[in-house]
Amino acid sequence: LLFSTSQLVSESMGMPVQPNKAVVGANAFAHSSGIHQDGVIKKRETYEIMDPHDVGVTESAIVLTARSGRAALAYRAKNIGFELDKLQLDKVYSEFLKIADQQKEVNDDDIPKIIKACGF
Repeated sequence: LLFSTSQLVSESMGMPVQPNKAVVGANAFAHSSGIHQDGVIKKRETYEIMDPHDVGVTESAIVLTARSGRAALAYRAKNIGFELDKLQLDKVYSEFLKIADQQKEVNDDDIPKIIKACGF
């Protein structure tokens, strides 16, 4: 597949694939802005013209940053076992933004800590 071939060439040549390189870069199927993430969550084809699997990428990524919206936070929280209702999500999102403003990216290990800090 294209992705694995790209990785092989990268390793053989000692030249990293640029993160924003179309189709094979680490960010090719990563989504980090709110409305964009919401669109991908609802209907992937809205922002991805090809299925990541077709080129050897395991899946799209919803990257949580200070630009992420509630839908992305709820999606990632649900993926690790936290179902938040609207009121809980509002409170958790407010706390999330404080953390996201301090860090480049909020990861799955941070989410339970944020939820716990909100009393849930």
